Amino acid sequence: MQYCDNWRLRVVFCTLLLLVSVNSIALDWAHINYQQVRVCPGGGVIPNFEDDACSTQSFFSADPQGQAIWLKAPLHLSKRWQAGAEPLAFYLFAKASSEVYLNGRLLGTNGRVSADGEHELAGRMDSRFYVPPDLVRQGENWVVIHLSSHQSFLRLASPLHLAALGKYQNSTDYFGIEPHVQLSVLCTLLLGGLYLLILRLSPLRAQIPRGLLWLIGIAAAQLTAEQLRGWLGYPYPLHDLRLMLILICALAFGLGLLAYLLRLCQIHTKARLIILAPGVGLTLLLVFISPGFDLKTTLAVTTPAFIGMCVAYWYYYQQRTGKSLLLVATLCVFVLVALLSLQSFHSLLFYGVVTLLLGTLLGEHIRHLSELQRQSIADQQAITKLQVKLAQLDKTSAQQYLSLTFGSATERVDVGQLLWCRAAGDYVELHLEGGGERLYSGSLKSLTDKLPATFMQVHRSYLVDLDKVRRVALNKDKAEPGYAFLDLIDGSRVPVSRRLLGQVRESIE
Repeated sequence: MQYCDNWRLRVVFCTLLLLVSVNSIALDWAHINYQQVRVCPGGGVIPNFEDDACSTQSFFSADPQGQAIWLKAPLHLSKRWQAGAEPLAFYLFAKASSEVYLNGRLLGTNGRVSADGEHELAGRMDSRFYVPPDLVRQGENWVVIHLSSHQSFLRLASPLHLAALGKYQNSTDYFGIEPHVQLSVLCTLLLGGLYLLILRLSPLRAQIPRGLLWLIGIAAAQLTAEQLRGWLGYPYPLHDLRLMLILICALAFGLGLLAYLLRLCQIHTKARLIILAPGVGLTLLLVFISPGFDLKTTLAVTTPAFIGMCVAYWYYYQQRTGKSLLLVATLCVFVLVALLSLQSFHSLLFYGVVTLLLGTLLGEHIRHLSELQRQSIADQQAITKLQVKLAQLDKTSAQQYLSLTFGSATERVDVGQLLWCRAAGDYVELHLEGGGERLYSGSLKSLTDKLPATFMQVHRSYLVDLDKVRRVALNKDKAEPGYAFLDLIDGSRVPVSRRLLGQVRESIE
């Protein structure tokens, strides 16, 4: 099995990084004024939003979790929205059941809003409401939203994500090209994992790290869970399960990465436990005390990666090799990107950097396997040469004879006088030093078994004593058989097939 060169893998993964660094295509949306939202508690009929119980706050700070609330926000539209030929829809992305009104008219419901959980019917996480053309007017429009969220076990810091007017399409289309790019990243990770599984079936199975296969699998699982929202819609209670799955995958990936780096950097078992135990404790503590799942997910990966980066730098300080330097540089980029995007790291950028990191680790491992394979080939060639030399020593230490029988007569031929042999029907022609010839009754294969290991079949019809070869020359006369010739010490020439030429050259060097 041949392994591709390391630089080619780097080109592939750098190209992938450029691909996944492209943000989703900007879509044409008209958002409400997120900072000027009137929020009133309670269910029932629409309030007047002037009561003392109402307040003005950010849309993203409004919280329907465990209660029912009313929101009123301005939506400014230009003339083109009013005159547009395409059907419009109002989009609401929120962890809640909802009712949406535009300019006093009900657009639709998503589930059933209720002041208590018993009567609430869970709506979808990302909902869409058709907007009749006669409702849209130029200038100021007013959006009223009734929300409740009782059927979840996680309390999010910001359960409301988007409220905007746009072209009528699938809610998942809001995410643009990003889910499709992430799907290509997922396929890349799965192909990397499949490649490692295939290598596990190769003769170098013991050299395939299960830790790297684990990391690729966890990254693929986390990417799948992360992008479920961009691929399909689901009821809002399932959002909690999705977030928990993402966090668990992030913890497994981060801690698995640290364990893999400790092994890769050749840290002793006792030292690994000394580093790994506090690393796990610190990661779990930071995840527990951090607000928001975005930050929790980021810290679950970044904290072990930072510890691993320190270990890798120590490894580089000890080894001073290009491999260790590349590992440190890749981990530095990984951690730096995480620190610069704490609140949104588990997104397209996250998986681009994760793929780059895993690609670097996989590339270095494949390079190591290539070195092992080249060394194995070199060792096998050395063993073959040694076997030939041993056969030569055996030949000189003991005189050998070949017995030829014709009728009732038997002749003994000194093997040391034998130069080359050629198959001739049911016989084999034996060519001796001094021009003598004999016939051997049998096949070329049976004769090979009786001769010393210095004799090698160089063509389907020719057998040669490699000790008697003076040089190897390519056949320039295509009228004669053989890809090349062996010039023997007596001046005779024996053809060599293309398939066996490399082995012949290795044996006589």
